[in-house]
This record gives sequence, C-alpha cells and structure tokens, in this order.
Amino acid sequence: MDMWKLILKNLWSRRRRNGWLLAELILVAILSWYIFDPVMVVTYERHLPLGYDADRLCMVSVGMLPQEAPGYEPQAADSASLMQTYLNLVDRARQHPDVEQATPVLSFVYPGAMGTGTSSFIAEGDSVAHTALFIEFLPHTHFFETYGFQSGKGSMSAAQLSDLDKGDYYIMTEDLLEGMFCTHIYRNQRCWKVNGTDTCYTAVKGTVKSCKYLSDKRPVPIAFMPLQNPDIRSSLDNMRIVVRLKEGVRMERFLHDFRPWMLRQLRIGNLYARELQSYGEINAAREFSDSTVLYRRSLSIALFFLVNLCLGVIGTFWMQTRTRREEVGVMLSYGATPHRIRLLLLGEGTALTTLATFIGCFIYLQYAFSEGLNTGSSLMEAVTPSWVDNFGLHFFFVSLMVYVILLLVVWIGIYIPARRISSISPTEALRDE
Repeated sequence: MDMWKLILKNLWSRRRRNGWLLAELILVAILSWYIFDPVMVVTYERHLPLGYDADRLCMVSVGMLPQEAPGYEPQAADSASLMQTYLNLVDRARQHPDVEQATPVLSFVYPGAMGTGTSSFIAEGDSVAHTALFIEFLPHTHFFETYGFQSGKGSMSAAQLSDLDKGDYYIMTEDLLEGMFCTHIYRNQRCWKVNGTDTCYTAVKGTVKSCKYLSDKRPVPIAFMPLQNPDIRSSLDNMRIVVRLKEGVRMERFLHDFRPWMLRQLRIGNLYARELQSYGEINAAREFSDSTVLYRRSLSIALFFLVNLCLGVIGTFWMQTRTRREEVGVMLSYGATPHRIRLLLLGEGTALTTLATFIGCFIYLQYAFSEGLNTGSSLMEAVTPSWVDNFGLHFFFVSLMVYVILLLVVWIGIYIPARRISSISPTEALRDE
C-alpha cells in the first residue's frame, strides 16, 4: 500500500512530463485496437479446426476422353457405363498399398471447393426456414469415413452414415441441428416442406461434428444429401476421387509415387485420372485466391506497427527513466534497495499504461458502438456464436491483448535502464547533481 501511495505521489509530482507520456500511450492504444482487431479475428478463424481430417487427404481429378481420341469406346459412353467405370476407378484407387480409403465426389460442392450451394430447411413442428450449405454424396461409397468426419452425439458412426441406403434423407452438422431443433443431440428429428398440396417429411438420419466448408472461414451449417439418380454425363467436369492415406505414409512421398501409378492404372474405358493434389494444396490455392493476400497484408501492417510501437515506446520510457538517475541516487542514499527502486519505476509505468489503455479503449468503444467490431468473413451467419460475435467478450479480449502488449513494451523500456541506474553507488549517481 505504501508503495502505491509513493507511486501516485511521484506521478503527480511529475504530472506535466507524465501527461505527454499518457497522451502518447492513449494514441498508441487507439491505433493498436484499430490494427489488431481484424488481425486477431481472422487469425482466430483460420486456426479453428476443420472438422474433418485433411492431413492425409488427396484429390484425383477424373477426365473423359474426347470422341476423336485414340482408344475412345463409343459403346461405353452412356451414363450407366460411365458411372460403373467411374466407381471401378474409385475401387482401383482404394487398392493402392498406401491408400486407406477412397470415395467418389460427383459434384461441384465439397469441402474446400470454389463453388457453393445453399438450401432451406424447416424443422418438424416449426415454420422458420433455416439456410444452410449442402453437400451431395453417393451412398455406399465410404464418403464420411474417407473425409474423416466425426459422428455427432447420439448419431451412428461415420462408416454407418456412409452405408445408408439411397433415399430422401439428410445428414446434418451438429450446429445446423442445434439451430433448427435447439439441441445438438441426434434424436431421429425430421424436416418438412410443402410439395404442391402435400406436406412431405424428410428424416435426419444422423449428424457429424461442425466443420468448415472453407478452411480460412468459420464452421457453417451443412446438410449432406444423398445423390438419388446421378446423371454422370451432366457432371463430366466434376468427377473426382478423394483418397485417404494410411497412417504413417508421408504425403510428399505418396504424391511422388502415386502420380506415375495413377497414369498407368487409373484409366478404364473412356475415363482416366488427370490430376493429383493434396488437400493442403487445394485449401491453400483457394485461400490464396480469396483471402491470403489480404490477410498477409494486414498481418504485415500489424507486425510493422508492433515493431515501431516497441521501438517508439521503449525509446521514450528508456530516456525518461535514464533522466531520473539523480533521483535514484537520492533514494539509494536513504537506504532504498535496487529491487524496491525497480519495482517503484515499473509500478509508475504500469499505472500510466493502465490508465492510458482504459482511456484509449473507452474512446475506441464509442467508435465501435456506431461502426461495430470486426466480425471476420463467413459464408453465412454462424449458428453457434463465438466470442467474435459477442460484443462484450470481443471488446474485452482485444482490449486485454492491447493492454498486455503495451504493458510488456513499457516494462522493457523501464526495466533495462532502471536496472542499470539502480545498481550503481549513490555517490556515482549523485556526481552530476
């Protein structure tokens, strides 16, 4: 208590000089808020878990021979033959010694895709429509276990979800289930829609954990729909095979070995494997085309500002602390210990930083009330809000980060010179007085 009384007394006795330090710190706190808020939100979104295991995933693009190409088989160009050939290619990819599982993706919508599709869903007993992304899959093709989706609470396993028969049903992410039925636990829920004069009900057959559709954005509600009667001829540009590597297989070695193998082995009838990419490459390419450049620019600005903040504030407090050499000499001559002197000087810096951060954040709060805080980027509004969507938590977390950064910078600017001037003898400290 006596220490803090002395700290406040010293601050007041040097109020004119400390006023300039306070004004500088207030300005720095406001600028820090403006720069760090978007970077903190986007970094948080990009580091959220995907919700599926992409580390061991690859995607093979499948093409079809043109009619004039050598080896083209006219009798194998009908929809049924092409579909069987396509599934045979998937089976052959699954037989590779380094492959654990494989599944066909006959659509332009899949995790990490450039395209998206949305649909509306209404819970049984409700009238409110909920918008969600949809992903189509072929039943009995190991779709969910290949991607590594985790089944939700109360739901059957991923392998069982993949093995459901064809029909009209949905597999939902838990956040979509919670948004529609106010629970994330699967209990044989149903959806309904009006078809002409009839009311049609569609069963929800299971759930998976919430997942990202795009790797650099937050998880969004997704409904997985089985393809009923796929016409492969209308999806010739969207034929893909997703491959899951066995545990312990290095991705670099697999890509190197698998490419020549697929060119020889993954060619049946009029279909052939044409390109191979790891899922990491797919997500990175999509992020680069959408947000990576902007994110890196924002991160570079934040780092540049942080470096200059450190240099500027540290330099200011360094000089201010060194000018108190004679004052420290007086305290040493009256029996003050070097440790107590350093605590005193650090306490003054802490008090100034705390007051400046409070005032700076309060000023920025007025701007936030009118303009809002940074909410990142998402394909649609999240069903389960995070701290980013909670104004109070959002403001608290970013303000805390600003305060911690300023406090560390001020401490560095005070401690190093304070340690030097408090370690010399009183006679030397008072020599120039």
